[in-house]
Amino acid sequence: MDTSDEYVPSETETDTTMDEEYVDDSRALNIDGYPTFEFTLNSTTINQRLEIPYRFWQRHIPMGAIQAGVYLVTERGMWFCTLQHNSRKIWVKHGWARFKHDHNLVVGVRCTFKLVYSFGVQFQVVFDRP
Repeated sequence: MDTSDEYVPSETETDTTMDEEYVDDSRALNIDGYPTFEFTLNSTTINQRLEIPYRFWQRHIPMGAIQAGVYLVTERGMWFCTLQHNSRKIWVKHGWARFKHDHNLVVGVRCTFKLVYSFGVQFQVVFDRP
């Protein structure tokens, strides 16, 4: 099992991604005015990669921002992560392993990613631990 930040999805992987689980929750967007996605961590997100829903990115963030990476912001500070992408997926390439280690993330933790700045991409991340 690959646990490094160097994971690259193979071309033979199925098209099933967290993107298909993404629901544009208009109510959440109206509560605080920020686009938000969330998911519960599973073995893939813990051991291999964090995928950002592709449709979410297309709707809310300029595609050119992929090259600049993202900042994950919590009450404990800010972590910079670089991104990798193909025509169907966007995933965190470097930085996810350190972020999950620093926050003691495990399978079952629910993460909420609130896009607070779309040009120098920053997500405020909140955890709901079981």
